[in-house]
Amino acid sequence: MSEPPYRGYHDIGGLPGGPIQQDEHPFAPWQKLSEAIRGALEQKDRCVSLDEIRRAFESFGEPLYETLGFYERRAEALTLLLDEKGLVERAEVLARMDALAAGRGQRVDHAAKTVTEQ
Repeated sequence: MSEPPYRGYHDIGGLPGGPIQQDEHPFAPWQKLSEAIRGALEQKDRCVSLDEIRRAFESFGEPLYETLGFYERRAEALTLLLDEKGLVERAEVLARMDALAAGRGQRVDHAAKTVTEQ
């Protein structure tokens, strides 16, 4: 079955999705914080909108999109948008991630999108 030419890698509506995980997963603290920041940015002076976040998802390219989970995509989209708008530079976000990880005895590999113990 061939896909219509207008279907993007992110457009999975109507495609077989496989089994659905029905067990509950508690939110990680960073996921809660990311959602709180996103909500605040949507409300406060409308710095970002849901449509902009969606557009950012769709600009990732398939390899990055497929390697990130839902909340990681949202965090990446926020980072992209804040940098685009000149509000917070990407380098500042990455430096803060490094500092937080170092405080926990960890190291962030931004290219591989992993955190390891030092």
